[in-house]
Amino acid sequence: MPLVDLLKLLLEFAGISLIALAGAHAVLPRLFKWKDDLEKLTPINKQIFIAHTLFIVIGIAMLGLVCLIFPMDLLQRSQLGLLASGSFFMCWLSRLLFQFCFFTAKLTDNKQQEFLMRVAGTLLWSFYTIVFGMSFLYQLRIIGG
Repeated sequence: MPLVDLLKLLLEFAGISLIALAGAHAVLPRLFKWKDDLEKLTPINKQIFIAHTLFIVIGIAMLGLVCLIFPMDLLQRSQLGLLASGSFFMCWLSRLLFQFCFFTAKLTDNKQQEFLMRVAGTLLWSFYTIVFGMSFLYQLRIIGG
């Protein structure tokens, strides 16, 4: 399979999983009992948390749609393709690093849930980092000629 076809397939799969990740935010508030924590915040901090979470969800969903609908546009070698793939690569690389450097404390009292969250997060952020990293290297002509 030619590299560009593999990258297209990986971007489409990333798109589907990013849309699913955005959708998962519908259950995260109940799963992590955000309502209880939000009640302890000042009104401005509560509003900032909700607004930032909403913008993150919208951003993840939009990135997913772009990857799913326009994978070849992301792979077309251009300044925009280079900027997009490099930006997405840095975004997910930083999220992967946060997985190990920022989320170091105990996440939850449920050991099984914590283990699953850490493994799933590490695999997901690694996947996105690799896919967008490969796309970036493709744009730079380091791989794929």
